[in-house]
Amino acid sequence: MQRAPRVIAALAATAVFAIGPRAQACGSCRGPGGAGSALTAPWQKWGVSLTQTMRLGHGIFDADSAYRPFRADSHDSVLELGAAAAYRPIDAIELGATTAYGNVLVGGPSFRSSRVALGDLGLRARWEVLDEPAIDLPSGPRRPSLGLTLSLRLPTGTVDRASDGGTSGPSPGTVGSTATSQGLGTTEVALAVDVRKTFAQKWQIGGVGEAAWRAPDDSIGLRRALGPRGLLRAMFIYFVGDVTLGTFLDLAGETDVSYGGRTSPSSSQRTISLGASASLKTDVGFRSGLALTFQPPIDGFSTNAVAATGLTTFIAFTK
Repeated sequence: MQRAPRVIAALAATAVFAIGPRAQACGSCRGPGGAGSALTAPWQKWGVSLTQTMRLGHGIFDADSAYRPFRADSHDSVLELGAAAAYRPIDAIELGATTAYGNVLVGGPSFRSSRVALGDLGLRARWEVLDEPAIDLPSGPRRPSLGLTLSLRLPTGTVDRASDGGTSGPSPGTVGSTATSQGLGTTEVALAVDVRKTFAQKWQIGGVGEAAWRAPDDSIGLRRALGPRGLLRAMFIYFVGDVTLGTFLDLAGETDVSYGGRTSPSSSQRTISLGASASLKTDVGFRSGLALTFQPPIDGFSTNAVAATGLTTFIAFTK
């Protein structure tokens, strides 16, 4: 009988360590957003979020990866509002939807263009294949977490062949454009693999790989086939109580596009960007944060892409 209080205390301590650190280890819902991320934690039921993104182009990379800064009378900027919602029918599955609304402003020595557009509708399902253990016991498993995300991007309108900047930049909706969340003009199916490992319940490393296929379309008046798209992301995340700090490196690209059955030479795109993020969560379910991205204006880094600096802020509520 004397052992009963000790057993109860031990069980209570175990529960505290198992529940508390598990929330801190949820990097997929507290780290940088994008491919492989989750809006809710596995032990939550639903969530909603609103985001605002500002991107300012400061130059362009050509097909030879040579960088050329914009002149003082040229600009390429985007202001976007985004919304997302997610629901978990079971702990291991998150179903979500996203959309965006933005304004693209492009100008040069002899033209000015402003275009407001509704972004494509995104649907996704994330499966938590492996859940990282809540606490690293000496004899416990040390496997990382593993998540798979299947997403579907559905067009909401047509697109133009050229960018709003005439012939000086990539088409909106591709990895090389500042307006990547606007209309792609076709259906896209993507699969992302997300692997993360937490150490000392304080910091986390992770990697995301995503591959996407785009269906041929006639959105520009002739048969077009966008090349497959890919993304690689490396992340470092640090937990400080309710605050999450993160850095990440993205490498994105897509292969040549074809028009009328003929491949357009040297039309493939590649972007390399660096980012940092910070977020705050509260016990009642509110979260807020920001993320800053930057594409280094260095020759050889990106190809057929607009180099831009972006700032995203968000607020969210999960339950």
